[in-house]
Amino acid sequence: MKVIGGKPTSPKAARGKAGIRQDINGKIYFYSRWEANVARLYNYLGIKWLYQPKTFDLGSQSYTPDFYLPKEKAYIEVKNFLWKYSKIRDEKFRKIYPDIKLKLILKAEYSKLENKYSKLIRNWEYRNSPFPCRTNVCKLRRGKVE
Repeated sequence: MKVIGGKPTSPKAARGKAGIRQDINGKIYFYSRWEANVARLYNYLGIKWLYQPKTFDLGSQSYTPDFYLPKEKAYIEVKNFLWKYSKIRDEKFRKIYPDIKLKLILKAEYSKLENKYSKLIRNWEYRNSPFPCRTNVCKLRRGKVE
């Protein structure tokens, strides 16, 4: 497992569209547009959330769920699909922490949420949405640093 930005992540984790979204919070670095959109959805619905507030020790690896919803006392993981690594991690988490609620938002559910809410929520990011490039690292990756 690699550590990116001080947070453990799976070897296959997508880095596409990662970054800070000023419309959500100027200090939170989201790892994907899906995570950012789920945060926008929670804000729109008035649901209090925390982003990656806790890392759990699973023995041979660590796990940091994407969101925690204090009112529901539940952790939320947003995933396009589950790689073998993610399935094993999910099983370990549920075995070691059986009393902690963990909900997965996978592609089918995310697509339903997107269809229902995306037109209502400002700055919703779609598959081909341009992502504002404000940092020099981001600009370097796109070859736009002067």
